[in-house]
Amino acid sequence: MDYFKNLLIGLVTGIAAYLNPISGEIKSLIAVFALNFICGLLTALLINHESFSFKKAWRCIVEATIFFALVSCIYFIGEHKGNPEGALQCVSFITYSVFYFYGVNILRNIKEILPNSSNGHKVVAFLHYVLSVEFIKNIPYLTNYLQKGDTK
Repeated sequence: MDYFKNLLIGLVTGIAAYLNPISGEIKSLIAVFALNFICGLLTALLINHESFSFKKAWRCIVEATIFFALVSCIYFIGEHKGNPEGALQCVSFITYSVFYFYGVNILRNIKEILPNSSNGHKVVAFLHYVLSVEFIKNIPYLTNYLQKGDTK
């Protein structure tokens, strides 16, 4: 048993050392996924009056795992192609994309949690409105143009 424990510790340490150049991105992704999980859980429990769902929790874990694997594979491939800077740039782009999409979802959940009369709700609602690009819907004639494009 000690052999397997030492082997596992050695593997995890080796992988962590290899992925050290993208450790900041991995830590940031962990923070975003954890915040998304917590905000989604609070919204489900407090606002929607749902019970804890292992299915939703598992889905969140699987999504996070997919992004971690994607980022790790991109770094691995880029480094072995001889372009570690390009790999780091691609990993950074994916990380910022995750920040944007999950950030909009986090803001939506926080907006639902906060009372409508609070200043925090107003700030979060404004940030959600801007980041989710809802203001584009208010551009005159844009909705008509987009609807005509869908019918073609």
